[in-house]
Amino acid sequence: MLKIKAYLLYVWHSLNGSVSQFPLTTRIFHSICLISVLALVYNVPLNYMVGLPVVAAVSALVAALFAGLYYLSRIKRNTMLAMLIFCIAGDLMFIAIFFLNSGINGPTDIFFILTMVMMVAIVPVSQYWVWVITNVVIVSGLHYIQYNYPGLVPNTYHEEVNRYVDITSAYFTVVAVALFSFYLIRRNYESERKSAEQKTAMMRLLNEEKNKLFSIISHDLRAPLSNIQSYLELLTEVDISEEEGFKIKADLLQSTRNTLDLLNNVLSWSKSQMQGLSFKLSPYNVYQLLSSPMLLFIRIAESKKVKLDISIDPKLEVVANGDMLQLIIRNLINNAIKFTASGGRIAFSAQRNGDLCHFMIKDSGTGKPVKLSNDIFYLNSESTTGTANEKGVGLGLVLCKEFTEAQNGRIWFECDSASGSSFFVQLPLVSKEDPVIVETLFTQ
Repeated sequence: MLKIKAYLLYVWHSLNGSVSQFPLTTRIFHSICLISVLALVYNVPLNYMVGLPVVAAVSALVAALFAGLYYLSRIKRNTMLAMLIFCIAGDLMFIAIFFLNSGINGPTDIFFILTMVMMVAIVPVSQYWVWVITNVVIVSGLHYIQYNYPGLVPNTYHEEVNRYVDITSAYFTVVAVALFSFYLIRRNYESERKSAEQKTAMMRLLNEEKNKLFSIISHDLRAPLSNIQSYLELLTEVDISEEEGFKIKADLLQSTRNTLDLLNNVLSWSKSQMQGLSFKLSPYNVYQLLSSPMLLFIRIAESKKVKLDISIDPKLEVVANGDMLQLIIRNLINNAIKFTASGGRIAFSAQRNGDLCHFMIKDSGTGKPVKLSNDIFYLNSESTTGTANEKGVGLGLVLCKEFTEAQNGRIWFECDSASGSSFFVQLPLVSKEDPVIVETLFTQ
């Protein structure tokens, strides 16, 4: 039963149009057109049964007209014209039915009320009173005509029972259509409200992330730049020994490198947030892609007296985006160096694991147990300082997660009970059966 209901709702929403295609009033108009067509089609055999073939013919004609208006709005996207014709045609139809169906003695007045309700539901707010006043004037005018010229509105019921059946049926039809219309309006309104609340919550979250990012950048970017400035001023203004100069230059290089990493991460994150991820996945030999960056990582690790062991299967071919994969590995190794004490070790490996490429970055840590949570992959986590007071904005792991998942991969970590942590990344390997298709298969 639930499946049938869900399917019927899906069909109905498909007929009305999606939220992204049509605004609320247009979707309501489509619903009212469909409801009107169903109500008029129902009235065609009923009017024949009570001896009103002309009214039945008019109902069938107007049902076809409303179906055409639905097509004009839903398919041709000319909603304003369709609404105008709907309002005019509705009034004209019931004016004709008033004279064809016993006037005030028939059910037409009830249908005029329904017409006004439907008009108010779909027309712009600025036109409400135009159509309400028009409806009131038409009904009042028709009553005046029948009162003064009763011969113009003949009694078309051959039997009194037919009149009672027609009016009773009209009442239930109008109530059913009105309730269904209000139900659709309320349902669409609630859907729009929930969607607006979700968008507001998302915008609030994005705004908080933006504020946090700028706050962190203003602090962490200013600090290394101030250090660089201080070092340069010291080198130019003070006579220092060769040993002190070497130490200052090393510190200057480290500050410059940290600042560059920070800027690279900020620019990558900003681009992904503003433009979305637009990239192509291609086959890459892991050893060729990472061999040059690894030489730099070895030198960076040695400057901190950390041993970096590297093991890469030279035959591995991974399906990835080269720039994204380098950024992921660069951030993970930089983090490992950052949180490994002098004299420690870091192991990096890239090996085959079934049809996946398995990357591991394991560090010996600071000598103390480490406790990490999955919050480290989100911007709301706090940035921490490395063992040599290295700075960051907490964006590295955010980008690692976002870029890994964008490449159909997986990232996770494990904490050692004694000291250190291990980060793992898995990406799909190139299929040997059909490696040529890979470039277009994963293009986004």
